Amino acid sequence: MNNESIKDYNESSYCFVFYKREILLKEYEGEPKFLSLTEVEKLGIGNSEIIYVGTEEGNEYYAANLPFSDNIDEYYLKDIGQIYGEVNEILFFLALRGLHFVNWLKKTKYCSCCGEKVQLESKKSYMECLHCGHQMHPFINPCILVAVLKEDKILLARSPHFPPNLFSLIAGFAEPGEFIETTVRREVREEVGIEIKNIKYFGSHPWPFSNSLMFGFIAEHSSGEIKIDNYEIEAADWYSLDDLPHTPDYNFSFAKIIIDHVLELRQKSQL
Repeated sequence: MNNESIKDYNESSYCFVFYKREILLKEYEGEPKFLSLTEVEKLGIGNSEIIYVGTEEGNEYYAANLPFSDNIDEYYLKDIGQIYGEVNEILFFLALRGLHFVNWLKKTKYCSCCGEKVQLESKKSYMECLHCGHQMHPFINPCILVAVLKEDKILLARSPHFPPNLFSLIAGFAEPGEFIETTVRREVREEVGIEIKNIKYFGSHPWPFSNSLMFGFIAEHSSGEIKIDNYEIEAADWYSLDDLPHTPDYNFSFAKIIIDHVLELRQKSQL
């Protein structure tokens, strides 16, 4: 068992502390700040419960889970999506990485090879089995998000799990043996029953809430009429780029980033 104390860590060390999808912050000179490891230790979080996330400008960053939401004294909790734009962007995405790690730690208690307990390695972002030595790293689920265009319209759909009246892009997880472009075609075909063409890669985006790395695409309608699957999708339609329904509006939403890009291209007459 590793007996290294939090005090033995770099003095310039900070920790992203999460309660579900909320992050624990303190206010300093009117701005949100992350907690130091010394402050984390006072909350009763020990060395064996923190995981190394990365180093930025000489400062080490870790992540940990907060098992309670009360008695946090001078600190406060805020949904991680709401701090985008309020903190340094590099640190924000480092915090997203930390949330991915924390979600993985919650579900990884035993070795997948021999079934014995695993231990988090000090200042490492993996766990090692105490019995057989097998190392386990955080898993990443690749998934796609695609904006499908038809003349001056965009395909938008809503999942039964969405908040009321919210529409977004077609999305889905890659399956074993698939090229990522195959995933794009399959998900569109399965969810709304149409075929697409001219698939163009847009970019990628980490999404820790489903332990995912999202790959974004823009494509064109090829053939077929919309026929929803009534399972993953409860409604879908073509919407004019001049009159969109309610779509994701938080700034770090990958769907918003792609939709805003499409609108920008249209404004520049590049669509």
